[in-house]
Amino acid sequence: MGAHRPCRAAGDGALSRLRDGWRRIPRAGRACALIALVNGIVWALLIPPYHVPDEPVHVAYTQYLAETGKLPTHDPGPEYSTEQQVQLAALDFYAVTGNRGDKPPWSSLQQERLEDATDGKRRDDGGHKSVASNNPPLYYMAEAVAYRLTPGASLMTRLYAMRLVSALMAALTVLFVFLFVRELLPASPWAWTVGALAVAFQPMFGFESGGVNNDNLLYLCSAALFFALARAFRRGLTVRRGAFIGLALGAGVLTKFTMAAFAPAVGLALLVLTWRAAPEDRRAAFRAAGVAVALGSALLLMYVAANSVVWGRPLLQDAAGVSTPSPGAGRAGGLREQLSYYWQLFLPRLPFMQDHFPHAVPLWDTWFTGFNGRFGWLDYDFGRPFYRWIGWLVYLPLLVLAGVGLYRSRAALGRRLLELAVYALAVLGLVVAIARPSYTTFLSGAAFPFFQPRYILPLLPLFAAIVALAVRGAGRRAAPFVGTVVVMLALMHTLFAQLLTITRYYA
Repeated sequence: MGAHRPCRAAGDGALSRLRDGWRRIPRAGRACALIALVNGIVWALLIPPYHVPDEPVHVAYTQYLAETGKLPTHDPGPEYSTEQQVQLAALDFYAVTGNRGDKPPWSSLQQERLEDATDGKRRDDGGHKSVASNNPPLYYMAEAVAYRLTPGASLMTRLYAMRLVSALMAALTVLFVFLFVRELLPASPWAWTVGALAVAFQPMFGFESGGVNNDNLLYLCSAALFFALARAFRRGLTVRRGAFIGLALGAGVLTKFTMAAFAPAVGLALLVLTWRAAPEDRRAAFRAAGVAVALGSALLLMYVAANSVVWGRPLLQDAAGVSTPSPGAGRAGGLREQLSYYWQLFLPRLPFMQDHFPHAVPLWDTWFTGFNGRFGWLDYDFGRPFYRWIGWLVYLPLLVLAGVGLYRSRAALGRRLLELAVYALAVLGLVVAIARPSYTTFLSGAAFPFFQPRYILPLLPLFAAIVALAVRGAGRRAAPFVGTVVVMLALMHTLFAQLLTITRYYA
């Protein structure tokens, strides 16, 4: 019996440290995470199966991994298992998606028929090439746990269990957003809560958190990384903080290669933090930076090795994580055209630029309207007047107040320019990661654009920071009132989005 006491003591110590760490988080942060969890669960129950973008292929990936212990192959063949194929047909998925006039089955009788149709069907005969098969496996491993913890259940039940995992990831994302804003604005507790709740009630984030999609773990890893960087800038680079930075970046890359877009920003941050360390602490800072690089690299190398040795896949899958047409299928583009395309994808076109988007302005038609609510497979939204109203009445005042907040913090801002440069480089990295496959699609002559509003959600911590700055810019007396108004508007926004979803699928 005595031989087991050290193990028990070690386990109790780890649990005790975990509990202590949880208790050190302000109650407001824990409340924000709980609110995000509840909101994610509500979305998970409202959205019909497979009506979050690409959810069918993510469920197929998870099912194949859970049933066979293998990753999807690149061989031609069925993407979905027989069970999932029958389920998609019984749900009228292909008729409903993209067709606002059609509704999915949702009565109890239709549910019974669906269960009968899928009962006993094979679950391990899918897993062939799809738009998700290139993705690294970390998210799907987490979802496979939920899948296996519901043994004997139908795929429908398991799908909702997997959605709950996504909702839990959303809660942790909001928690890290709260902690990130706290590091940025330590003297403004009101701002921490308002920024986190603005993310918790952000409608597209809530919608995504209600579905099975590896973007949910990407959002969590990016929020953890932003928090880790902000904490290191405020409190110094230690081995533990360096390990956290490397773990967040590495886990994100093992979720979706889009996370590699933040690697240059992390590199710059480590250089700045090492350079800024006091002479007597510089050796420790170098060691911490080395731990960050080593841990992030080790996770990637483990995945690369496992691809070859365990799963028999190429050493490193397509870095975009998606299947995009080859530029050779269309025409070649020059550097000037490419830069012009990248600019117009996110910013207004300048007069001397060729118009690459003659029928739309992506800054407005994709990013702003999509960020504020374009749901399903991008087949229903609030309508153009709604976006104009919130643009003028909500976002413009917020930006003005955020500008005032920056001006009032100009003294501290001057001391944190290098930290802001790191965040700016993170934005630039993600912009390039989004624009590159989109430009490849453009060159191929394909009719569809390769970009969606959800691709910018890894930057939600910076959105929360802007909201928090706006609250701070309102001044001490007005901050509680402005913060309350912002939270109430965000809550109404997500409630209207949920009502819109009910009308779309069930009215």
